[in-house]
Amino acid sequence: PSPIPQSAIRNPETLNLPCIRQTRFPRYRITYWAHKEVAMVKLEVLGVSSDGHHQPVVLLRNEDRVLPIVVGIAEADAIHAALTHRNLGRPMTHDLICNLLAGLHAEMQSVIIYKLENDTFYAHLNIEQKSNTGQVEQVLRVDSRPSDGIAIAVRLETPIFAAEQVMDQASQDVSILGSGEDSDEGEEGESDT
Repeated sequence: PSPIPQSAIRNPETLNLPCIRQTRFPRYRITYWAHKEVAMVKLEVLGVSSDGHHQPVVLLRNEDRVLPIVVGIAEADAIHAALTHRNLGRPMTHDLICNLLAGLHAEMQSVIIYKLENDTFYAHLNIEQKSNTGQVEQVLRVDSRPSDGIAIAVRLETPIFAAEQVMDQASQDVSILGSGEDSDEGEEGESDT
């Protein structure tokens, strides 16, 4: 994990990335890195489906676009269990991570899917750790597979963002879902592994 400035992830309504300056626009947010603009969009988790080849796919939507990400079977089940509030009796791995965050007085502020390279998605978690008095002691950016970040975010009701460039590379029109959002006839997406 790499420490980042507190101000970079304090407010989930602004982009949660370390940056020089942030600007809000009605539809998206732009973060100015050192000479680089990164536009982000907020995503909604629609659910888990199949790509037609029996590979689980998590479907993330922003307006009229869907970002399909091929995930592992265990991660797909973890995401689905959280979305359906399925009680598994004992804590699973992602529940354990949520429990660890709570025990360490840490709050996950967001999940950022920031890059797609060689058919692999890259993400990180933005986390604030607080003292017993509620003061922010440390702000962390932790590398994560998107599927793990999504599984944790669904449990904690944390916002998920994707770089506009990632959406341009891999998103598809929402019409791929057919008449129902939980259709089993999704298109193949890139893997996060």
